[in-house]
Amino acid sequence: MDWIIFILVVAWLGIVSWFDIRKNEIPHSAWVIIPLIGACFYRAWQANWALVLLTILVAAVSERERISQLFGWEEIGKIITWFPLLFLGVYLSVQTSPFAALSIIGFWAAWELKWWGGADAVATMTLILIYPEITFFLAFLTVHVIATIWLAIRSLVRENKVCLHRIPGLPLLLIAVILFQIIKLLS
Repeated sequence: MDWIIFILVVAWLGIVSWFDIRKNEIPHSAWVIIPLIGACFYRAWQANWALVLLTILVAAVSERERISQLFGWEEIGKIITWFPLLFLGVYLSVQTSPFAALSIIGFWAAWELKWWGGADAVATMTLILIYPEITFFLAFLTVHVIATIWLAIRSLVRENKVCLHRIPGLPLLLIAVILFQIIKLLS
């Protein structure tokens, strides 16, 4: 089962990475929403409903303005209204998967602060649901640190100064998934 999931994840990330590299965006949000829904079902099937609840709450908070317009209730559009539910989701999920729960909150916060694109954040939350182990988080961190250092050195050599670069995040996620699988094979 693990290999089937790995192949599906690599195929999905390969396709969305191609779009991310070419156009710096994906063609439609369904490319990340459908896998997120699938990952929620998978994680619920694995009996970690608390992590699924947190993910659903984070997705709802992200869509708070649309929900507010749908129900015609202005208060729902404010992020402060959602904090009690978010705290409950974090409290329940941190007990079973602390790294995964804090990662989901962190990636969502990066999205809300405009540090990450929406597709990158949703894809990362999807991957955290599929691979909630600390090993995946370390593979993710390793790939991003190496990319950051490489780009800093590159700009230092070319421009004699260190610059921050905006690079497509989905290909880095693909590399992180492959690195995670290699680590699992070696251990």
